[in-house]
Amino acid sequence: MAYAKNERDMIVLRHEFGVIDAADRPGTLVSTLVAFGEPSGDSAMARTVSLPAAVAARLILDGRIGLTGVRIPVDPEIYRPVLSALEPMGIAFRETRTAP
Repeated sequence: MAYAKNERDMIVLRHEFGVIDAADRPGTLVSTLVAFGEPSGDSAMARTVSLPAAVAARLILDGRIGLTGVRIPVDPEIYRPVLSALEPMGIAFRETRTAP
């Protein structure tokens, strides 16, 4: 599918978690990512797939991620620096917490 001139795509990713805090109070944590493609440029899908991989590769090459082997990005040593590097590129999650 081709985009018309100045048209762009948008991605919305939303995770909703039931949580219990240290005082045993339940609540909800919502993490949302909204990303837009660039008109006449890269799509949001292309950016949200390629940029995290490129950032992680750079961090590994720079020695800022020292873990080895095939891993999923649930380790803070991986996701914290990757998310920090992506934020200036317009790829960032926003989190809200609510009590019931």
